[in-house]
Amino acid sequence: MDIYWIKDKQRRGPASVPDVVSLVQMGELTPETLGWHNGCNGWQPLKELPALVDFLGDLKDKSKTLPPEAPESDIKELPPVPQQPSTVAPVPSINITVPPSKAALISGEVTLPRPATRLAARLIDCSLYAALSSATINLFGLEYSDLLMMLFWLPLIPLEAAILSQFGATPGKAVMGITLSTFGTGQQMSFGRALFRSISVNLIGMGCFLFPICLITMLISYFMLTRRGITMWDAQSLTLPLQIKKPRILHYMIAFFIIYFTAQIAAFNLVSMPGAIEVIEQTSPETARSLREMMPELSAAKSSAESTQPSTPQPL
Repeated sequence: MDIYWIKDKQRRGPASVPDVVSLVQMGELTPETLGWHNGCNGWQPLKELPALVDFLGDLKDKSKTLPPEAPESDIKELPPVPQQPSTVAPVPSINITVPPSKAALISGEVTLPRPATRLAARLIDCSLYAALSSATINLFGLEYSDLLMMLFWLPLIPLEAAILSQFGATPGKAVMGITLSTFGTGQQMSFGRALFRSISVNLIGMGCFLFPICLITMLISYFMLTRRGITMWDAQSLTLPLQIKKPRILHYMIAFFIIYFTAQIAAFNLVSMPGAIEVIEQTSPETARSLREMMPELSAAKSSAESTQPSTPQPL
């Protein structure tokens, strides 16, 4: 979407949403700068524009040294805003400010990540966690239970928050070239902010991994992201995801292989848990038989357990 603004009594633009967000971060513009985009009735502060309200709505004006905006009397003398901004020649792209620790990693134009890229990063993180968590459960020899499965994803929240606050990106985001920072400052998130964001994304975005709730919440989040350009959890926690490295086909192929193999590892570990195959057999005997055929060690373990049980004495 093309956005125009008033500066030094002149109309400037057009520029995209990421470009305008970058200008506000760098102090070139303020949330109070008068702006306009297609669909607006007139000039209004950038923080009130529908395309920018989620980014700038709660951001305070921290730049007091900039010249005052053009008064209303001067704005009326400006050329009228074109009804079809897309026909105006675009301005050169503007690089978005990122944390200094990430500046050396940037290659090319910085943009907001696309929904497909964000989904790939999230699936990588979830599959890696599932493989690690299931392996840990098997290591301690824990038995399968409904309570254990309900709590399976809970440690992901503080773990993700710790990684984000320390490195600014999870493994999945690093693979897909995404970094996260605090909006308005460009600084790395604190643990508290990262924890709040992690709780929000797993509750609102992933539906606590409960099927089919997760499908509904993911669809709602997708439509909001494509319509408003920001997710609910980023708007609530005032965090800004940036695409500092454009993903290519190779990155998506790497993501696919990571997700596939880690999901296989997680599935094997979970099915191998003591009592898991018996629970599956109660609901789907065919599935349990197929799993035993694919993994003979399950049948061997069951036979070994049955052989160790004391035999029932027969009556005389």
